[in-house]
This record gives sequence, C-alpha cells and structure tokens, in this order.
Amino acid sequence: MRYLSLIVMALMFSCSAGDPGNEITSGKTSVILQTDWYPQPEHAGFYVADLDRLYEANDLEVEIRPGANIRNIPQMVATGRIEFGIGTSDNLFTAIARGAPLIALFPYFQRDPQCIMVHASSSVVSLEDLDGRVVMINPGVAYVQYLSKKLEVNPQLVPLDYSLARFIADPEFAQQCFLTSEPYYLQEQGVDVRLLPLANSGFNPYRLVYTSRDFYENNPEAVLAFATASLKGWNAYVESAGATVHKHLASLNPQQTPEFTSFTKQAIEEYQLVTGDQEKGEYLGKFDKQRLLLHLQHLSDLKLLDRELDIESVVAWELQEVARDLAN
Repeated sequence: MRYLSLIVMALMFSCSAGDPGNEITSGKTSVILQTDWYPQPEHAGFYVADLDRLYEANDLEVEIRPGANIRNIPQMVATGRIEFGIGTSDNLFTAIARGAPLIALFPYFQRDPQCIMVHASSSVVSLEDLDGRVVMINPGVAYVQYLSKKLEVNPQLVPLDYSLARFIADPEFAQQCFLTSEPYYLQEQGVDVRLLPLANSGFNPYRLVYTSRDFYENNPEAVLAFATASLKGWNAYVESAGATVHKHLASLNPQQTPEFTSFTKQAIEEYQLVTGDQEKGEYLGKFDKQRLLLHLQHLSDLKLLDRELDIESVVAWELQEVARDLAN
C-alpha cells in the first residue's frame, strides 16, 4: 500500500513544478550522490547507472561526488546540501537517533567489507583471538565497542593511520582493512594474510543509500527513480566483467589499475557483498526486518542511540518492491 501511495505521489509530482530546491534541467531533476571515498569498484554500480544512462532514462541528472574521510555526510544530506549519501546502517541510525531527519532507502552491500587482517602465519584465527593483542583500528567505530561489550574481546588499540608499513614489518600485528582493498597491496609485496570479517562477529551493518526526510517526502518520483536506476546499475555490474566501468574509474582515480579493480570485483563476488547469501534469502537491495531489529538492539545495548527508533519509520520499505522485482 505504501508503495502504491508513492507511485500516486510521484504522478502528482510529475505534473507539478517540482521542489524549488532542486534544479530542473531539460525536464530532469539534478541531484548529488556523495560517496564516502575516491572512485572505486565499491561504488561501481552507481557509476554503471550513470554510464549506461539509467539515471537519464529516469529523468535524473546525477552528480556522483567522491570524497575521502568526510565525516559530516549525514549533516550535508539532512540540511539539503546534497540529496543522497552512502554509509553504514549503524552510523545512519545513530545520526537519526540524535535528531538528524534522515531515512534509509536501500542497501547496495548486504554486509560491510570491514575486517581485521592478520598474517597468514599468525595463530589468530578468530576475532576472539584478538583479545589482548595489538590491533590498529579506528577506535571510534561501533564494532570496537561491540567486540568489547558483547564479545568481551579487548585488544590493545592503535589508531588507524592507513599505512601498511607496520603490518608488513611485524608478523604479529593485526590491522583493520577493507577485504576488497588492502589485501591486494600486501599480496603484491608477497605478504599472505588471513581475513576476519567483522560481519561474522554478529554486528553486521548494511552499506546503504539514504536521503533526508524532506527530500523523500517532497520528491517521491526522484527517490523512486534514483533507487530503481541505482539498483539496476549494481545488477548490471554484478552480471558483467566490469571492464567498461573499471576503465572509467581509472580515468577518475589513477590508483584503480586493471589488476586492482579485478581483485576488488573478485572479492566483492567471493564475499557476496552485493548479492548476499541467496540460501539465506538475501539479494541485492534487500533489507531484512528482523536483522535490522537486532541491529537496532545492538546499538541500543551499546548505548549508541539517544532515543528508541521505530524500524517502520527509519526505512523506506516501499522501495523494497523495486529490489524484489530485480531479484525475480
């Protein structure tokens, strides 16, 4: 019913002048998607949607704006400076609980690629084995508190500096990484690693797209169009070798060599980041309500939520029909 309401609202919107806060060019709505890093395969589906003119076909002009270590993306979206942002569900729900008027639209990764890496020769084979060991990690992230308070795993934390030098030099060192990235550079230097995905800890956020409640409520057609085109872009990326978009990413970010992008895509597929585990009923773009409820409970138990959140109101559930249609 909510999905049908969105369509009705969208038709009404298409007959109006549109939101004055968004530029209309040649009948198309101009919006900005702010990413959380430089152009890379972890964002490839959005770039495919742009290259294949899927946004254009849905009457959108989308600027994909890259950025690194931008901490105020939720604030930028909430205040209308940009229309769409990407991030993790734990950070989004924490921001909403603090009063940010935001809403989750759809996940593009079913699980977070964050992990802890150790040398393959290390005796560490599980996250529990990290107790008391030196780990370079971002101490402010939620899963550090989850490890400590839920799993009673308390490593000696070293602030993450994004360098691999100490890891390479010390075979007993452990370090936070993206399973799609750092292992490639270590492999190139002959260093074999073992990866411990943080999603296996029980704290398992989605990587998702979100927007402001104002944009969501006043621009339903644009929201629906963006979600549809983006999910189609991700679906096309998963089903292809990715050569065209990888070449485009390299033109935007020279670090994205053919070897590196191939490694990243292989890792995305191996760990089922986009598609999820089909045997568990996961698929591209799906939110599992029970999983989100558990996620909110974890955040509440860790005292990361300033107030209780209603799962029905913090997610645009009607967009799940788009994901289901693509999966079938």
